[in-house]
Amino acid sequence: MTAAPAETIGAQAGPATARITRSAALLVGAVGVLLGPAVAREAWQQARYLAPWWTPVAAVAVFGSCLALAVLAFVAPLRVVRGMCGGMVFATLTAIVLLPFAIRHPELRDDPFWLLRTVAPGAAAGALVWRPRVAAAALVLVIGGGAVANGMVQGGVRGLTLLLDFSRNFGIAGLLTWGLVTVLRAAGTLDEESERAERDAAQVAAADAKSRERARFSAIIHDDVMSTLLDASRGRDATALGRLARKTLGRFDEFRRIGERGGELDALRAIGMLRATVSAINPGITFRSKRLTGFARLRVPADVCDTIAAALAEAVRNSLRHGGGTGRRVRRDVTVTVGTGALQVEMRDDGAGFDTEEVPAHRLGVRRSILARMADLPGGAAFVESAPGQGTTVTLVWVHPSTGVREPETGPETPSSAEPERWDLRGLLGLRGRQGALVTVVLLATIASMALSNVRALPDHRTGIVLAYSMIALAAVATLTVDIEPFPRPIAAAVAAAGPVATGIAYHRVAAVQVHEFVWTVYATSVVLCFLAVRGRSGYAVLGIAATTLVAMFDIGLGTQGISLSMTPLIIVVTGILIAAIARSTLRALRRLADESAAGAAARATLRAQGEERARQLERLDERARPMLERIAAGAGLTDTERYESRLLEAELRDGLRAPALTTAGLAAATRGARSRGVEVLLLDDGGLADAPDTLVSAVVAEVAQQLDKANSGTVTVRVLPPGRHVLATILVDAPPELRRVEIDHDGATRTLVDHG
Repeated sequence: MTAAPAETIGAQAGPATARITRSAALLVGAVGVLLGPAVAREAWQQARYLAPWWTPVAAVAVFGSCLALAVLAFVAPLRVVRGMCGGMVFATLTAIVLLPFAIRHPELRDDPFWLLRTVAPGAAAGALVWRPRVAAAALVLVIGGGAVANGMVQGGVRGLTLLLDFSRNFGIAGLLTWGLVTVLRAAGTLDEESERAERDAAQVAAADAKSRERARFSAIIHDDVMSTLLDASRGRDATALGRLARKTLGRFDEFRRIGERGGELDALRAIGMLRATVSAINPGITFRSKRLTGFARLRVPADVCDTIAAALAEAVRNSLRHGGGTGRRVRRDVTVTVGTGALQVEMRDDGAGFDTEEVPAHRLGVRRSILARMADLPGGAAFVESAPGQGTTVTLVWVHPSTGVREPETGPETPSSAEPERWDLRGLLGLRGRQGALVTVVLLATIASMALSNVRALPDHRTGIVLAYSMIALAAVATLTVDIEPFPRPIAAAVAAAGPVATGIAYHRVAAVQVHEFVWTVYATSVVLCFLAVRGRSGYAVLGIAATTLVAMFDIGLGTQGISLSMTPLIIVVTGILIAAIARSTLRALRRLADESAAGAAARATLRAQGEERARQLERLDERARPMLERIAAGAGLTDTERYESRLLEAELRDGLRAPALTTAGLAAATRGARSRGVEVLLLDDGGLADAPDTLVSAVVAEVAQQLDKANSGTVTVRVLPPGRHVLATILVDAPPELRRVEIDHDGATRTLVDHG
């Protein structure tokens, strides 16, 4: 546990801390309210020993503050709720401080004073507003004051009686305080983990969004910008070029206005959009659609349809450019199949075909604009089948996310039989490990103090009392230490039975008139059953306290007095039930809140990253490509210089797609200079620089620029190798009669191998 209540008090509380603080305040207030009816008869009877004003003032101070806290726990601001918790402590102390001035007849004798039975909530409330040490001091002050007040009303403060009264109430209130401190610490940890999960989700989402946005722009650059520039460099018809350039500029403007299109398309509109895409490229291609049962229910997001259409367009263009047959007409057709939750597009030709294993890494059409584009689409996939002389088939598939069995999310696995530790109720309440052992020791000591009170009152029944204590202590140990979830029913039944059996043994042959203060086994059993309720066995806990009360009523012979004496123990059990109910409800809410917060952070990060990356890409395209595209869009023919400039610009953009790690202004200038001197430059990036420090990247870029500046003819091939290779990058300069190979190591060192053959 890293976060303590002290770290959140007076500061902005996280969602978990705020929620658990409110839930705990509701619990403390509700317990205090329930104690009111339980002690009402005693308060009325004992008022005759006090001044008339004290009992109403004390009742309003103690129970009124509890009622206000219970009502406003989830309504008032958190700062006010914490203030009310501190007010409960001061209200209880005020009632205790005023008591000496109100005592008229200190003749209560052995009957407990009602205020002593109600101090636990007021003593524990300080844990919700103060640091643990201050809360512990307030606990000792309130419990000690209650024990002194009880002695004063009974006619004198006696040492052993004071000690037993203090230890008994300190155990109950201390366990409650411990639980409150523990859950607040756990809440701080939950907030830290949730915040860290939000940061991680946002980072992953931002990186993914940037990657997707870069992929989208890479596809646009390849499919639209580079195609336009390449056709321009080859002297294509100015009118057709102008139309193509205007379309490309229109895509830029569309991205600038709205980013990704929203809305959905039904099946018929999606088919129509794909038909129009094919027709715009070549109206002569045969287009068919197949509509399976339930096709009308399919809804395709507009951006999904855009992506599929772009991949289909690239497949059609590739077929037209590279699929020509030898001396025969190539047949091309597109078939779209639409079903209930899926869409499939098949582009088939019977042209030249190619060997899919022999496609060079620097060829981007199929690899980036079809396969990668569909792989980046949630629910999307693409397949290319081809062989030399056998034609080519490109299949695009998209499955709606709500269709079929979804793959489990990546990340830490959560066992189905138990919640993760941070959502575990026992861990949240500090009932595991060393903390659990300490709670067990405190519980056994509290029960022992109750048994000692009875040994003092009934010295002839020590053997029965020791046996009864042993049974209840064994039940307490089992309840707190059995590490099985859910708590086993046979053990729960045994724990519930321990109370009535122990009561029968401890009070065997004890007359009802001998029972003055309280039936200690009922109190001791109620504390154990409180923890049993927390372990999720509320029904057994209620049966156990009911059976113990019945033994007190009929076996001891207390009658209705047994019900009265069992009211406070019953409330202790109800407290356990409330703790379990509130805690589990709170945990569900926190788990949902954590998931929603992470999802929200991821969504916000995605939108922000998309916007930033889109703006960066558009700015880059506006600077480098827009002037030439606008010149082409004007529709006038290009000069030889402009066609040459188009070729250089297309090559630079291709470099950016093939080797993003090598895209710097200085290297771009060196590359352009080499190409202007007739050098053929090929830049390839297989990812080896992805995690490299900036100094190493700069060293590689500087070496590449130096080699390009020295080249005056031939070919320069630069390749950043995949991660894990013994060499980071290579530069191959083929300028006959010399073949030079430069290798760059992972420390930036270089070595040159020269072949003069």
